[in-house]
Amino acid sequence: MVPRIGQEIRLKQYPKGVPTEDLFQHVKVDVPEPKVGELLIRNIWMSVDPYMRGRMRSPEETKSYIDSFQLNKPLDGACVGQIIESKNNEFTVGECVLGNFGWREYWLSNGKDILKINSKIAPIQSFLGVLGMTGLTAYVGLIEIGKLNEGKDTVFISAASGAVGSIACQIAKIKGCHVVGSVGSEEKVEWLLDEVKIDYAFNHKTVGENNISSELKKACPEGIDLYFDNVGGKHLEAAIDNMRTFGRVVLCGMISQYNVTSPSAGPSNLFLAITNRLRLQGFIVRDHYDMLNEFHSSMTKWISERKIKWKETIVEGLENAPKAFIGLFKGENFGKMLIKIGPEAQ
Repeated sequence: MVPRIGQEIRLKQYPKGVPTEDLFQHVKVDVPEPKVGELLIRNIWMSVDPYMRGRMRSPEETKSYIDSFQLNKPLDGACVGQIIESKNNEFTVGECVLGNFGWREYWLSNGKDILKINSKIAPIQSFLGVLGMTGLTAYVGLIEIGKLNEGKDTVFISAASGAVGSIACQIAKIKGCHVVGSVGSEEKVEWLLDEVKIDYAFNHKTVGENNISSELKKACPEGIDLYFDNVGGKHLEAAIDNMRTFGRVVLCGMISQYNVTSPSAGPSNLFLAITNRLRLQGFIVRDHYDMLNEFHSSMTKWISERKIKWKETIVEGLENAPKAFIGLFKGENFGKMLIKIGPEAQ
């Protein structure tokens, strides 16, 4: 049998500041044959996500909820692949599965770390986005952490056209809330207003960092009940300026802070959290897998009713994954950033 050769992406050294492509290595490797009870999977899609930047710090540099990537080893992350060989009676060649072995072309599984995908609901890559951890993050953040008040809340969402933010916007609208979003381009503003139908959207780059607070005051004259924070920094400070008494701040991500080389100053107006009795709470979606069934039931229903729309930024080729990942921090993604590794066999 001719040996099978695969590709994988490795990290050569931990970045300081914004990652650069030269820190990654694209290598070819021999692909092992599956043993009894195993299956061989060829990846079709993989996800690149901002949280991965936190894993690109040395274990000595920071302690986190998830281990650092190992140098000179394949990176990992969410992926969708197709079974091409199976020695496990529970899985059949041709089935598509969800796993966490992205950044590579092939991988082995014993069947315990994967989930079969029902492609009748939506395209298979949707299980990396709206039907995957991305969608669950938006759902948990709003419903469980933010305690969204249906039909009552004014909700502000930063990075509102991003993978998580765009879904959060739509869940809040489905729940009858007044929704305001900030984005980084006029095209994204138009999509949120014309397609997603949120109530107000603005381009924070043209508004200017120092004017976000005044823009929010214009968009939310009676104040913000719930802020879903994906950005941190000046966005967080501006939201705190405009929170209503007993408002809630959901700390989902802080992409503006991921590449800083020295600690940033905290919000200068944090004292307002006391006077306005605000609740600020961070969360990690993996702590809330007990909500998976509820989330899948709701999201599947909304998709079937055409109440949810999503955007994908697709980059072809595993070798281009580092460039796509870096692009997340430049706002190059519109919705979910995905890497197309190979075609799905019919």
